[in-house]
Amino acid sequence: MNQLSSVRRLVESERFNAFILVAIIINSLLIGVQTYDDAPAFVHYIQLVTLFIFFFEIIIRWLARESSRVYLTDLWNYFDIAIFAFGVVPEIIAIFDPAAESDQNSIWATLRILRIVQLTRSIRAVDELRMLVAVLLKSIRSLSYIAVLFLLIMYIYAVVGVTLFKNREYAKSEHLQLTVSNPDPYGDVGEAFFTLFRIMTGEDWTDLRYNLLNNEYTNKDGSTTPNVSNTVVTIFHVSWMITAAYLLMNLVVGAIVNNFQLVLDARRAQEEEKKKLKQGNSSPPKTA
Repeated sequence: MNQLSSVRRLVESERFNAFILVAIIINSLLIGVQTYDDAPAFVHYIQLVTLFIFFFEIIIRWLARESSRVYLTDLWNYFDIAIFAFGVVPEIIAIFDPAAESDQNSIWATLRILRIVQLTRSIRAVDELRMLVAVLLKSIRSLSYIAVLFLLIMYIYAVVGVTLFKNREYAKSEHLQLTVSNPDPYGDVGEAFFTLFRIMTGEDWTDLRYNLLNNEYTNKDGSTTPNVSNTVVTIFHVSWMITAAYLLMNLVVGAIVNNFQLVLDARRAQEEEKKKLKQGNSSPPKTA
């Protein structure tokens, strides 16, 4: 019983988590070093040592468990095991198939690249990162509804954009011609979706507006008629920029901030409950 409590205190100690975090960072940095052709051979052996550290961490956490049920219901334990597997599988493959180590086009090369995912284990070692992950998971439901609203409005704008601006002499802009890498931004609904996303990020959205100004449409008889008015072009792009970049994005930020406060309040309540339990266990028994 004393040994179990000692192992549990070790797992819950800040030094243990700091040691694991340092091992994660070292391992991740060495993966980057291995991308160089002249990487020293000892780098690989240091990585093997870090893998052994991760393996013993999993064993220690299992030994320090309150119960098997509690351990198996904690998703972080599955996360640790999965990330550890990403690091072990390429090493096992290299033992049985040394030629795969130098083949950059094989599936084993992809598995070797996945070792960098071990850097995400730092989330487990840092309490604040775990809280941020909890906030994101809790925000999935509200964010999904925002995504539906976002896609609905985006689809409306895409259809309107294609209807108004498709093939309206965009290629004859004085400083721009259509190419394979620079298609008509409103040529179809799919391209319009990408154009609207581009505007949302602020990437040259004013150029899109300027290139649609004062354009004329050539009729079948050779005559020209003005495209949609410049006012319509301006209102369309400015209104989408305001709607997407300011209103909808603020909804996303608001949902995350609200869930962050909920998670923070729940964590504080848990900490207060633990303090009360410790105080109750440490109080001297009443005598008759």
